[in-house]
Order: sequence, then C-alpha cells, then structure tokens
Amino acid sequence: MQSMRRQFLGICLLGFVTSAALLDPNALAQTGGLVIEGATLIDGTGAAPRRDAAIVIEGNKITAVGEIGKVSYPRQARIIQARGKFVLPGFIDMHVHWADWMPELFLAHGVTSAVDLASSDWTLMQREALLDGRMNGPRLFVSHGPFSGRLLWDRSNSIQIGSAQMARRLIREIGAGRAKYAVTKAYTELTYDELQAIVEESHKAGRNVIGHLGSLDARQAAEAGVDALAHSSGVALATIADPVKAEELRANEKLGMAVDFPLYLMYHAYMDSAKVDDLVRLLIQKKVRMEPDLINTARWAAKRRDTWISEDSRLWKDPNLQYVPANNFERAVYNSPWEQMDNQQRELVRKGYANLQSFLSKFIRAGGTVLAACDTASYNIPGICFHRELELLVDAGLTPMQAIQAGTKNNAEFLQEPELGSVEPGKLADLIIIREDPLADIKNTNTVDTVIKDGKVIDTRYHAEFVNPVPRPRVIDFPNPKPSIRVLYPITTKEVNKEMKVIVEGSNLVDESVVEFDYVALPTTPVKSTLIRETMYHPVYTQVVATVPASVLNKIGTYKVIVKNPRPEGGVSNALDFFVAP
Repeated sequence: MQSMRRQFLGICLLGFVTSAALLDPNALAQTGGLVIEGATLIDGTGAAPRRDAAIVIEGNKITAVGEIGKVSYPRQARIIQARGKFVLPGFIDMHVHWADWMPELFLAHGVTSAVDLASSDWTLMQREALLDGRMNGPRLFVSHGPFSGRLLWDRSNSIQIGSAQMARRLIREIGAGRAKYAVTKAYTELTYDELQAIVEESHKAGRNVIGHLGSLDARQAAEAGVDALAHSSGVALATIADPVKAEELRANEKLGMAVDFPLYLMYHAYMDSAKVDDLVRLLIQKKVRMEPDLINTARWAAKRRDTWISEDSRLWKDPNLQYVPANNFERAVYNSPWEQMDNQQRELVRKGYANLQSFLSKFIRAGGTVLAACDTASYNIPGICFHRELELLVDAGLTPMQAIQAGTKNNAEFLQEPELGSVEPGKLADLIIIREDPLADIKNTNTVDTVIKDGKVIDTRYHAEFVNPVPRPRVIDFPNPKPSIRVLYPITTKEVNKEMKVIVEGSNLVDESVVEFDYVALPTTPVKSTLIRETMYHPVYTQVVATVPASVLNKIGTYKVIVKNPRPEGGVSNALDFFVAP
C-alpha cells in the first residue's frame, strides 16, 4: 500500500512539474527542450527554404534540424506549432550606438544581437547586465575605439590618435582575443599610416576593423587592409572624377559633415561610373565588406520615408514606450535638413541615392559582402529600423535571400562568431518565427510572431515599467562646441558709417553663436542651407550672417572679428581681421 501511495505521489509530482513547465517557457527551454514544428526554414546559409521543418532546441543550442518525422524529439519537449510560418536566424544589427532605453525594442522586432560601435566602460557594464540576466535584451558586442585623427568638431568618446606608434601601443595594451572587444572601429581624419597601424595591430589581436572614413577614401582604406566600411564611407570620395568636387567633399569631411544629413548623400551624385567599376574590383579583391546603413544615410530620398515617419509618430504615442526619451522619437521624424534644401539640391540628393544604389548593386553582383545595420540611435528606432534597412538593400539590388544573409550570416562571420548567424545543429538558439514569407516580400520580416534567444522564448511586449539596471548618467544641458572661423565675406569695405552684412564661415557655428566686431556683439543668424550635422541634437552650420550696424563701422582701419558660443562649454574662436579702407 505504501509503495502504491509513493507511486501515486510521484505521478502527481511529475504532472505538477510538467504543468509548471508548460506555463513557463524559460523552464521548458531548460528542462524538456523546445521543438518548432511545421514552419518553412530559411536557415541563413543561402540554402533553399525547407518546408515542414522540425527544429530541436535543448538548453541554449540547436541540436537537430530536419523534416518532420525524421527528427527525434527530447522527452517532454514543448512543441511550437508553426505551420504556415517561417523561421529565420535572429537578426544582428551591425552598427549601434547603445542607449539605456533600447533593449526591449531590439528584441520586439527580432534583433537578437547588437554591435555597439562607440563603446565605453558603461557599455561594458550594460553587456554584463545582459549576460547575467539583470536585463532582457539582445546579445551586446562591444567595439574598441573609435580611433580618430585630430578632429575639429567631434565631442564623442573617440580616442584621438597622434601617431601610428600611439595607435599600435593602445591596441597592444588591450591584448589579443575578442572576449572584451569584438571589433575595432577606425574613425575619421586618420592618416593612412595611422589607419594601417590600427588594422595591422587589430588583426594580430584577432579583431576585424570597421572604418568610418573622412578624408581618406575607400581605395586607400582597402589598401590599408580595413575589413568593412561603415556608411559606405569613402566610396563617393574614391569615385568623384571632378577634382574640385572631391576637394570640396574632403573639406566638408574635415568640418564634420554628418553621414546622417542629406549633404553627405548629395556628394554621391558626382560619382563616375568608370571609377566605380575600378573601385568595386579592388574592394572584392581586398575582401572589404560594405555596411551602408541606408536607413540612416539615404532615408531622405527613400520612397517610403513619409510612411515611416507616420509609423514612428504612432509608435511615439504607445503608452508602454513613454520611458523612451522624447528627443529620440523627435529625431526619428526629423525632416528639417531636407525641407531646407532647394529643388536643385534635392534632385542632387536623389541622384546621389541612385548612384549609391547602383554601386551596391554592382558590388553584390561582383561577389561583394554586405553587412546589414541601421546606425541605430542616430535618426531611427531600434529594431524597427532593421527591417526597413533590409527593404532598402533589396531596393538597391540585393535579393531577399541576400538581404536576410546580410542581417544574419554575414554579420556573424564579420564578428567571427561561428555559433551565430544561421539555424543549424550546434549553433546558439537565436531565431525568430515570422508570419509571412520574406522571400516573396522582404517587408514580411517585420511580421514577427515569436523570438527565441539563447534557447528561451522571449517576451516581446513593451513594458511601461522598464528600467535599465545600470542607467547612463544623462546630460541635462548638451554642451556647445568651440567655434572656429576660416574666412569672412567680404573681408573689406570702403564705406564708413553704413550698415552691412558679413558672412562668417568656419566650423562649429550654432544657433546661439554671436559674432563680435571689436568686442561689440552683433545680431547673428545661421545660414540654414549650410547645416552640416548636429552635435548632441543641436544644429551645427558652416556659415552665419552678422549684421554690422553703421555705428560700429565708424572708422577707417582694422576690426577684430571673433565668434562666441555660449555655455555650457562653447568658447571663443580664433580672430580674423575685417578692414575698412580709405
């Protein structure tokens, strides 16, 4: 009787445990395993889709992939019926600027890994919070750098390099391997020798290098051994035949022209097709990957731009996303730089976009590798932007299958993460189930039904109560940059006691800049058409106009001209002379 009673209690306990597991997806993934049954598998390798697939997950690994009826399931495995749906590897966003409000948004849209390309000690703490389970979010990969040359304008956490020897020393100090840093980022205004040193030392350490180029072009970067080009940077500079336009572009790069403003895309209008063909051959030969983040650099000319602004405006109102700082949604719908352009400039931007698409089409047809990324957090919303990027890659000439690989397999290979990027036995169980066929229409990648990360079914809802356990200290007053002036238009006059306007050209000129003539502050307004970038959400221009009253121009001789930017920080520019001639 006691034996029968023990058997009965054992059966009841087994039933209780099994029932509890069915209510807890995380427990299921860890005990009885997980099986996705009946979906069409697009595994990320480029192989043909496999219908009626069975995918077995035990712990955090995929242990079997095959056809229903030909694959053994673990005992007590939970079955996810997915007939009529599609399974893909989890997406990897290759270019992120991580912020503390982002984690849920990535996962909700099937992005299970993110690569931060402007990392700091705080980013490393974020990675630890994700690894130890204090926060729900994607796998976070961290970069070393960015390493830059001497910048006139940047206020980011870039590491300024003074020499090739300094670059070598800093990279050697980190040591070999990718346990701390997955990749190295090279930033703008490096010399060729400095860039080459960064590449050589990173490769010795086992890390690939992604470059955001400035005054160096894509050909020079390829010769220096760079592994990938962020924003397709350097392509326009390498393919502009007109030397005047090339030098103009190089000068604007030195002044800090932002890749996420339309002026950057506009210079692609001057690309020469013969030079493009030569460049493509070199990039293929040198195995340089292209990371174009079109959703950031080319969004101004994208045909679905207005639709995306409407979608983001609706998302802004979601009561469960009110923890996202308002300025991030404002940036997603920000359109002023485009609105301030005249029709001729807009046509050049459209032509630049067409040329960039043509370049990418030639590059992919020649066997080039594209990495999918958003430059997340510049002017787009995490997760959502990734699906839009895939759309734009298809618009540029990639097939839907190639676009999917750009966001999975290609990125994993660049990261040198062999356990990610495809749905195969032995790989980490990061995958998504979507409702519609992405090969019929790439937009269907955004019909996310289920997200599995590290073998666990993820809660993909937004949570109004989300709090990052390691919040980043927020800057209340964004600092103004220190201005610099290069030239005055005009620099002289013969008229005394007469009001006139003077254009001041330089760098780091902002809305609050004030021009002084001999220490007299003048009414100053920015030239809106010279908007070149934003520094911490503030517009930055290359020209301002000062109105000089007649009472100030009251003598023949020299007037000292400076520009002041107000606090926080800001500062006083160098001085130029304005001359009133007799």
